[in-house]
Amino acid sequence: MNFLEQFPDRATLLESYQSDHSRVPLKVNNHIHTPYSFSAFSSIEEAVRMADSENVKILGINDFYVTEGYEEFIVKCRLYHIFPLLNFELIGISREDQESGIRINDPGNPGRTYISGKGLAFPSILPLEQQQKLDRVLKESNIQVAKMIDLLNRWLEFQRVDISLSVAEIIEDHAMDSLRERHVAKALRIKIDEKSQSDDEFYKLLAQSYGGKSSEKQRDDVAGLEDELRARLLKSGAPAFVPEDDKAFLSLEELISIIRDAGGIPTYPMLLDGAGGTFTEFESDRELLLKSLKDRGFYSIELIPLRNRIEVVREYAEYFYENGFVVSFGTEHNSPARLPLTVSCKNQEPLDEKLMQISFNGAAFMAAHQYLTVKEGPGYQQGKRDEMERLGQAVLNHYFTTRA
Repeated sequence: MNFLEQFPDRATLLESYQSDHSRVPLKVNNHIHTPYSFSAFSSIEEAVRMADSENVKILGINDFYVTEGYEEFIVKCRLYHIFPLLNFELIGISREDQESGIRINDPGNPGRTYISGKGLAFPSILPLEQQQKLDRVLKESNIQVAKMIDLLNRWLEFQRVDISLSVAEIIEDHAMDSLRERHVAKALRIKIDEKSQSDDEFYKLLAQSYGGKSSEKQRDDVAGLEDELRARLLKSGAPAFVPEDDKAFLSLEELISIIRDAGGIPTYPMLLDGAGGTFTEFESDRELLLKSLKDRGFYSIELIPLRNRIEVVREYAEYFYENGFVVSFGTEHNSPARLPLTVSCKNQEPLDEKLMQISFNGAAFMAAHQYLTVKEGPGYQQGKRDEMERLGQAVLNHYFTTRA
């Protein structure tokens, strides 16, 4: 059962809600990963507790491929008086863009595209056939990482490093159902650390693992070390690299269909200047990007402002919002780095008042969508964006006042 079932109907909610334009928008983070994919957090509760400590009042789970964390996420959010938004993230391929060498929102792989599904239905309404597609993609991804682990063990044995990793052990200790490259780097770093009685032993074992090359990271720089392990051992050209199989990717059309069938809103995550300050070919012209996204069926975008200059965040977020798009912001936390959950731009530049309002409006829209999917069904009559935002504000107001 979804807690939104207990809410009043649409008319009653709107009638009881009085807009207050002088009110400061609630803090929102609509994109975090949890241990159900890979996360900076050891548990869902740790993430929610941290959000509470920073007064983030609306929080969105956004794991890769899976929704298994939803029930726990909802329970913990309600416990800490935070409104839960239910999302997931998928990776697909645009064959046409791949053949043309056009990079979309993956800076190293033409055609590859990350897509989020926002505001998914809970409990799941995804048809079995669509769920089986996701299960197959996840299985192929896990097979690729398992092959990496096998190659890594052979490499470590060749380098006379007395460490061995196993799929079963990594899943038990560090992962859920989704086995990712980052889990391998984390498991190896921990084993090297546990095997070293001193810093000298640690750096000697690390260099041995790298085939004689010294590390450039400090022992206590967990995120830096794991990124270095991935780069030197698991990435393209490294000894344990395994290329991804085409079977691990669905087409963009299939992903959009899956998201809609799951009751969600297809949302395009923008990379912008997040890859070394340069834009991809797909994103470099905002007018063309707007047209391309509309043509592909998107009316919702999201940004991870931490990787972008604030001027770029302002330019794109305001432009797309003014052109009718729903705009969300998040932090990902899809790496070991322990960063704040409060959304900010590159160099810790805080969101300004206008961006905070756009962020809150996007969260209100998604709250309204989740509410209407539960109360009126996935085929509900969607109003204009400002009507959805106002209904979402009424939903949030009811949630926080009744919970108080």
